[in-house]
Amino acid sequence: MTNKIVLYGGQFNPIHIAHMVAASEVYHQLKPDRFLFLPSYMSPLKAHRTELNTKHRIAMLKAAITQLGFGEICLDEIEREGQSYTYDTLQAIKTAHPDSELYFVIGTDQYDQLDKWYKIDALKQIVTFVVVNRDKAVQDVSNDMIAVNIPRIDISSSMIRTRVAEGESIQVLVPAEVESYIRKERLYEN
Repeated sequence: MTNKIVLYGGQFNPIHIAHMVAASEVYHQLKPDRFLFLPSYMSPLKAHRTELNTKHRIAMLKAAITQLGFGEICLDEIEREGQSYTYDTLQAIKTAHPDSELYFVIGTDQYDQLDKWYKIDALKQIVTFVVVNRDKAVQDVSNDMIAVNIPRIDISSSMIRTRVAEGESIQVLVPAEVESYIRKERLYEN
């Protein structure tokens, strides 16, 4: 029997409501057997100006998963450390689960730069990309991909970090448990 595995990668620094809406919409539309959140250790296509504290990111992901009622955390990229190449991660998952169909969630920002991804042509052979509209109302994608339209929520992790650093409210921008965790651990403060 073929299993359907959806992977949702990102820094999740911190996870926020827009991440959760995307996860929920994809989960309910694709109805996978497994939904894996894949926190990256270090994304090769992003600048890293702030320390990525793995312990805190995982704790916040766990809180969000509890609220969502589905999902699990895949620590492959965290445990490998260094730059996280999606191809390497998904190739390892495909080897471990050869009879599974793999789906990988990306936003329109990533869709627009797929040509820069490491081994993108080989990656497209082992995974189906699921593209959620991040900065536009509807996302058109190539025929070998799936578009999932989600309600537009213009929230980013960098905005959350900035608001915390400036002493502003992040209420309802992140799950209540994540906000409590950020405040208790004094994350993102100057």
